Amino acid sequence: MAAVKRTYALPEETVREFEQAVTPGRRSTVLNKVMKDWLGEQKRMKLREQVAEGCREMWDVWLESEKEWHPLEEEAARKHDEGA
Repeated sequence: MAAVKRTYALPEETVREFEQAVTPGRRSTVLNKVMKDWLGEQKRMKLREQVAEGCREMWDVWLESEKEWHPLEEEAARKHDEGA
């Protein structure tokens, strides 16, 4: 993978602390990991939102299915209990 240089403006204190904490040969690697972790978290948050929205959209369908199948589940449970 090709490396690309970019320029970003960051608070001086943040840069100073980062440079004190991370040796010069490891800074790009650390920043790459931080960025990938952040991007991964953003993707997970978006996916959670999409799943929740899908659940909300399917609620009525699930409720209708439950109404249709619930009596059969009850009957099966009774038959099972009678045979046990």
